[in-house]
Amino acid sequence: MIRVLDQIHSEILALYPGYCWGKVLCWDIDNARSTEPAKRSLREVEALARSTPDLEEIATNARVAAWRDAFSAFGARPSKFQSSVEALARRARRGDELPAVNLLVGLYNAASLRYLMPVGGDDLALVQGGLHLRRAAGGEPYLELGTGLSAPALPGEIVYTDDARVLCRRWCWRQSNDTKITQSTRAAVLNLHGLPPVSRDEVKSATRELAELVTRECGGQARWYVLDRETPSRELNADGLT
Repeated sequence: MIRVLDQIHSEILALYPGYCWGKVLCWDIDNARSTEPAKRSLREVEALARSTPDLEEIATNARVAAWRDAFSAFGARPSKFQSSVEALARRARRGDELPAVNLLVGLYNAASLRYLMPVGGDDLALVQGGLHLRRAAGGEPYLELGTGLSAPALPGEIVYTDDARVLCRRWCWRQSNDTKITQSTRAAVLNLHGLPPVSRDEVKSATRELAELVTRECGGQARWYVLDRETPSRELNADGLT
C-alpha cells in the first residue's frame, strides 16, 4: 500500500496563485526494461526543440521565462541556476543527445521537453513521510544529484521536500541524490510543474498522458492528480487515487 501526503504550502500559492503541480504515482513498475522507447521519444522531442522558432531564444520563451522570473524572485540567478526544462532545451538546441539514464527517467525527460514543463521524479521507497513545496528556512539537508555533495538549502528559496530533507533545490533546478530513480525502482512519484502561461488544463493533460505512458512502457499501475490553489493538498493511498 502506497500512502502519500502532498502539499503546496500557502506561501507558495500566495506568490504564484496560478501554479499547478501535476503528480503521477506509479508502482509495481519494471524500470529495468530496455530504454529504447525512451531513446526514441528523446530523439523525437530533440528534433522538435531544434525546429521550434519559439526556442531560438530560449531565455525569452514564455514558458522558460516564467521560471527565470521565479528563480530571480527568490535570489537564484537564472544565468547560473536554470530550471530543469531550460537546461534540457539548451542541450537539445545545441545538438546534444539526451541520455536515457533508465527507462522512467528517459520517459519523463522526453515529456518535459515535449510539454516545455519541468518534470522530475523520486523513488517512493526512499521518500520519508509527506511531500511538500515550500520556502526553505535555511540549512535543510540536501545531497546534489550526481555528485552526492552536501549543499543545504538557503533561506527563502523554494524547495521540494519530504519530512526529512530537500528532494529538489530551487523548486525545479536539481534533484537530490537521496531519492534518485534507478533501474531497481519499483514505485515512483513524478512531478510536473506548471506556471502561467501554462494552464491548469495543460498540466492536467500532460500529467494524464505521462501516467498512461509509464504504464504502457514500464508496466505496473499509475494514478495521477493535480494540486493547485483550489486543491493545495491531498492525503491518500494508491488504491484511493483518482
